[in-house]
Amino acid sequence: MRLILIRHGQSGNNLIFEQTGGSSGRHPDTPLTALGHEQAARTADFLAGPSPDLPWRVTHLYTSLMTRAVQTARPIAEALDLPLLPHPEAYEVGGPFDEDEQTGERTPVAGASRTALAGISDRLRLPDWAGDEGWYTGPFEAEGAARARAGRVVSSLRAAWSDDDVIALVTHGYFTQFLIQELVGVDGMSGWIRIHNTALSLFEDRDWGGTLALRLGWTPHLTGAEITE
Repeated sequence: MRLILIRHGQSGNNLIFEQTGGSSGRHPDTPLTALGHEQAARTADFLAGPSPDLPWRVTHLYTSLMTRAVQTARPIAEALDLPLLPHPEAYEVGGPFDEDEQTGERTPVAGASRTALAGISDRLRLPDWAGDEGWYTGPFEAEGAARARAGRVVSSLRAAWSDDDVIALVTHGYFTQFLIQELVGVDGMSGWIRIHNTALSLFEDRDWGGTLALRLGWTPHLTGAEITE
């Protein structure tokens, strides 16, 4: 399998943290900012256009169902003329959640409704479990559970597609840390790999039984102030 991980574009919560260093005023399922939409458009153009630096053309496109991820995936699906496939376990660590600003307590929320998600992109192939009450039914997720979930995501993609397929997955910065660990066979990391908004990370399974990381946090489609955390 060849896999391209794509972090979503700048979200409202990303901007709040950039401006304040905190999370006061965050949205439980934050949408993209105007810059985030521009980053997504530039990502789509790069993936669809001829580039000597991009080794593959995407054949299948998946997305987390968090709003910012679907909004990022929409122009990519259009540029590549692909259906947009939701992955039920590609959401950010913790899932969609609300946070009490006084106590810091985090409680899960249901995520965007089927109607809201369908309104983002008519290419999105929504499953039956994504209803109008929202798609997320789990608890607030602990970090340890996220690593196991990353393993399930990678295994499911490998099982679904052949070595000739190129899978792109629009996902999230924190969860990408666990996906990278799973792909390259690292049990844990004491540090952090910087993954900017809409950064690309490329992986290829090799005949010798391992996975090669070709690029990590790659942003050839962005310049200057377009590169955000």
